[in-house]
Amino acid sequence: MKKLTNCIVENCVPTPSSCIDWNCGDIKSLGICNGDPLCNVIWEIVYKLEEIAGEDIASFDIDELLNICNQKAPLEITLISILTLLKNNDICLKDYIDTLNDKINELSSVQGVKVNLKCYNELDNLGNSLSITREQLDQLVIDKLCNHKQRIESIEGDIITIKQDIIDLEINPVINELEFPIVCAATPSLSHPTAPTSSQVLNIAADLCALESQTGIPSDISSALGNTPDYSTLAPDIIVLPAYWASPNSWAQNYSNLLLALENALDRLSTIEETCCSIDCTDVMVGFTASFNEDNDGVIIKFTSGAGTNIPGGFLDLGSTITITDEDGNVETFITSDPDLIANNAIIEIPVSTLITVGDVNINVDTNIGNGSLTCSKCLNKTIKRAACSFCVLTATDTVTITYKICPTVGV
Repeated sequence: MKKLTNCIVENCVPTPSSCIDWNCGDIKSLGICNGDPLCNVIWEIVYKLEEIAGEDIASFDIDELLNICNQKAPLEITLISILTLLKNNDICLKDYIDTLNDKINELSSVQGVKVNLKCYNELDNLGNSLSITREQLDQLVIDKLCNHKQRIESIEGDIITIKQDIIDLEINPVINELEFPIVCAATPSLSHPTAPTSSQVLNIAADLCALESQTGIPSDISSALGNTPDYSTLAPDIIVLPAYWASPNSWAQNYSNLLLALENALDRLSTIEETCCSIDCTDVMVGFTASFNEDNDGVIIKFTSGAGTNIPGGFLDLGSTITITDEDGNVETFITSDPDLIANNAIIEIPVSTLITVGDVNINVDTNIGNGSLTCSKCLNKTIKRAACSFCVLTATDTVTITYKICPTVGV
């Protein structure tokens, strides 16, 4: 430090420095407070100077302070920069080299990092954790951070999209509902086409109400099940069947029992019919009426109950013969080929253009009616008479005769 020159102050009153207080304000960086004795203030300044310049501060001046304050670390670690720093700061070269060498050895050495990598841990074939260097650890952390960054950016994009969707829903709420058909078969019915879920729920509700109106509500069904007859007394042979429900609790089970009971009743009825009231040929009755069809020159035959026809169920025409004979003995034969030609209320029209129908004609029906195990044959005969009327016959030659009707004919 430069020495201060003595200044002669005139009219100066000698005063001990211990009696003077510092009244220029607090100096927090030096630990000086306003009101401290001047001696304390000076010593605080001296201590600070010693920390900066060392114990010998006799040659310390403001320029030396500026040099210390302007010192900076070298921009790059080279031998020239290190020597320059040593020269400027008066540092022992050997100590600095030793310290620098330790740092270089520490940086250049490859040492394993002992940390618990948890989910990032890699194992060898024996299941032992693989060691990792500081560089590998740093790279692993950087890679994972980059992956997380990409995922976060992707999530941020999804959040922005979802946020926009929410805003759109608030402005114009539209829900894309699942659409499906209500089908009871392979193809949706016209009443239940493919529609959104909310619409199909309404359709199902309407169908359920319609179904309940036909089948009754659950309490009605329960009451109906309570009316199930006791088949053990009505048909004791069906209650031992494997398919029989002893205590039906649904309509399906009750319906199954009903079918079993119906089958049992039909079997017994068939037995009664076969053993007690079997049908024979006396039960097969055939009768008919006949008339002329003047327009088509044919004969119409009707098998009606009024004419006496009563053919039991199961009996069919097995092939019958109808013979029509005019008054001159000419014959027209018709053989039935349809099992329903002679049946209850059947009508047959037979053309007779080859016959002389100005007079009476005779109709003979030989029937064959059967049910597969029984065949009943009957012979029926009827004559269709002409009403009496006058007519004339003109003979052109010995071999040709033309007959002219004078009055209309009437069928019988």
